[in-house]
Amino acid sequence: MTDLAVPTPKPVKRKADQDQKIANQITADGQYLETVKTDPEISVLLAARGYIPAKLTEGFTLQQGAQAAFTHRQTMLAAQGHATAGLSGSIATAREMYLDFRETVRSVTAFTASDRKALNVNGTVPDDKQKLITAARASYQAAQAEPYAATLATFGYPATVIDAALAALDAYSTADTDQNSAIGSATKATADRNAAVKALTAYMKQLRGIARVALRKRPDLLKKLNG
Repeated sequence: MTDLAVPTPKPVKRKADQDQKIANQITADGQYLETVKTDPEISVLLAARGYIPAKLTEGFTLQQGAQAAFTHRQTMLAAQGHATAGLSGSIATAREMYLDFRETVRSVTAFTASDRKALNVNGTVPDDKQKLITAARASYQAAQAEPYAATLATFGYPATVIDAALAALDAYSTADTDQNSAIGSATKATADRNAAVKALTAYMKQLRGIARVALRKRPDLLKKLNG
């Protein structure tokens, strides 16, 4: 039987390009604001249009917030990747152990059809994570009791091995919970980043518009802002 593995999301070029575009925007906005703040001629002309130091501080706060949100999202995506890898490994271990156990029980001629039913080895291994954990746990717990424990111990399943199999299920369950939590955190981090970038974009759109008006007769100064 083929083990199921958690599919690893394939890189999506469009999303990668979008992330790079956002990163570039955040950096460019920071440079723009720094130029407005530090260039004496530009700062005077824009101050006359409402962009006094306090107003520029607002922009810097938005830019720094967007940068922090971007960085936090990258961290959460990395955590999600680690959680997915951990879950994949836990799935492989737990399924392999359970498949071996089921095959062993089915091979023992001393076990009757009723025994195999009691040990829950009929049918196929569930694909659903929770159903697999429930089914495997029922099998192992039944295997811990007589009249099955003594017989299984002679075929490679003493109490210590059954305990290890149960521990593998616990690790699988924990890894699944960790991945779900990581996905939730990454999703929220993406929403927070998008909101921060949206606020920065709105601020910068107005600033750039006012700057074009204020510096219309000074193309040299506009060049400093626009690169």
